[in-house]
Amino acid sequence: MAGMIEQELWNSIVQDPSSEEQHQKYANACVENNCEKEALQRYAKLRETNPAIADKFTKQLTVALEFKLMPDPEAEGERMADNSVIGRLGNFIHSLLLTGVLTFGYGVIKKSPLDLIIGVAMIVVYLSFIMNRSGRFTK
Repeated sequence: MAGMIEQELWNSIVQDPSSEEQHQKYANACVENNCEKEALQRYAKLRETNPAIADKFTKQLTVALEFKLMPDPEAEGERMADNSVIGRLGNFIHSLLLTGVLTFGYGVIKKSPLDLIIGVAMIVVYLSFIMNRSGRFTK
């Protein structure tokens, strides 16, 4: 489908190669339908007969293609966070809270000061990690 649109629009350019309006319509359609490669090849051939227009739209298509291929900085940051040691510890950290609460509860039931201290320590570590983590993203 995209190839047909690209071909039809190019045929209109061949009929009137000096119409910048047709070139703009063609370039926009190629960007929308991911046909930049075909368009760049056509403009390389057009450069022989109409270098000014060919250069102008080659630059426009190249810039559009670069923006499409540019990595998303937010996605890159998330990917790095997921692959980092801290990112991988996410599930462990939440289990730390659960373990801390259960240990604290066990210490209360059994009246064991050691279990109370361990449970409180685990909860404090969890809370400090969460507070530090949220502070890093708000700056």
